Amino acid sequence: MGSRERELSCIIDLVRAAYPGLPISDQLDLWMAGAFEPPLAFVLIENVAEKGNTLTSYRVIAKARIALHHPKRIENGTERCDPLSPEPLRQLLVSERFSYRGPTDGLFIHIEGATFQVTKEKKDRTDITFEFEYTVPIPREQSPKINDFELESEV
Repeated sequence: MGSRERELSCIIDLVRAAYPGLPISDQLDLWMAGAFEPPLAFVLIENVAEKGNTLTSYRVIAKARIALHHPKRIENGTERCDPLSPEPLRQLLVSERFSYRGPTDGLFIHIEGATFQVTKEKKDRTDITFEFEYTVPIPREQSPKINDFELESEV
C-alpha cells in the first residue's frame, strides 16, 4: 500500500471512528459532479512536504480536508439541512491528544491542533481542515552480518 493510500485509509478510519454509520467517499470526480446522496463525509488528502527526520526516516506533512454533507429534509415544502457537528471529531482528537493510529493499516499520525479549522460557509455542509504528519522509514539494503570472528593473538 502506497503512502497516499495509507494516509487516506487512516483519515477515513478517523472519520469512521468519529461518525459511525456515516457514508464516506474519496471519489473527487463524483463529489465535484454532486453525484452523491447526503449525508456523506467526503475526504481529500494533499501532500504538503517531505522532510528529512533522521538518518533512517523522513517526515511527511499532509493536509486533510473533510466535507460533512448534512442530511436534508423537506419541511413545509422547503428543503432544510440538519447540520452535522464537528464536535465528535474534535472530541476524539482531544481524547487522543491529537494523535491517531488507523486500525486498517496501522499508520500513526500526529495532527497539528493549531491547524484544525472548521468552516460553515455553505448551508449544506461543514468543512474541516487540518495538517498532520507521520514518519516513514528509509529502506536500506540488507548487508550480510558477520557471525564468525577470527582473533589473532601473540603468545
